[in-house]
Amino acid sequence: MTILYTPLSEHDIFPQESNASVVYQEHKNCPLKCLQTEDGKKQIMQVLSTDPSHYMDPSLQPGQWLDS
Repeated sequence: MTILYTPLSEHDIFPQESNASVVYQEHKNCPLKCLQTEDGKKQIMQVLSTDPSHYMDPSLQPGQWLDS
């Protein structure tokens, strides 16, 4: 077994096959890494902000869907 120490997300190292694509979006002045489905919906994968208040906002947590 190998342990890999890296600042990268596990999804960057081991990408999953899906019909969705990764997009970078700014929402509420917060940069986000999102998964965009074929029907245009976006789900937050990762918060890319340096502002600590963005991490405390429940609407910006990974797994949440963005309003169109």
